[in-house]
Amino acid sequence: MIVTNPFSPGSLTRETIDTVSRGWWVLLLSGIASLVAGGIILFTDWTISQLVTFVGLLFIFRGVLTAVSLPVDGSLRGWAVAVGLLEVGVGIAVFTWPGPTLLVLALMIGWWVLFSGIMTTAGAIAGRDFLPYWGLMLAYGVIQTLFSFWLIARPDVTLFATVLAIGLWTMVAGVVQTILSFELKNLPRRFDTAARPVTSTARAAA
Repeated sequence: MIVTNPFSPGSLTRETIDTVSRGWWVLLLSGIASLVAGGIILFTDWTISQLVTFVGLLFIFRGVLTAVSLPVDGSLRGWAVAVGLLEVGVGIAVFTWPGPTLLVLALMIGWWVLFSGIMTTAGAIAGRDFLPYWGLMLAYGVIQTLFSFWLIARPDVTLFATVLAIGLWTMVAGVVQTILSFELKNLPRRFDTAARPVTSTARAAA
């Protein structure tokens, strides 16, 4: 998850920026994995049990990456570990649920995406003063939230609709994470560039 503690975001000090930026490759790896997984979901002829197993394993993999990452909002790593373990738990529940059905899959993923969307939206708004890419995060959070409502409200969901929805959501998540990973990599340079005019102005005033 991109943001883990939207109600008490951290502050991006120079030290925090360096720490967060060093973990850019984790977000990139998660983004690439999501893109590949989304493509596999869209272009594979699934049975229900195969789709449930694959999606469950995908959630477990993403949860592990979340647990070892540092949130881009500067929150404590403990938040990332907690959210990562929660995502792993969702993945395990998805494919170990007795007699998993499309409705179970849609509901499990729908509620998780709703949680993720609300967290991302709230985090983007709360961190708009120090997150240079908060607009992208806000748009992503809103899209996730709307998508979750669709999944939760579809008791007549079909295998085709489930594959299409989950595949597209996974690919969108991958695109956003990949873009943000390069933003994280360049964050120290952008911070220094933004701080330089301020320093020059202060010296001139002195």
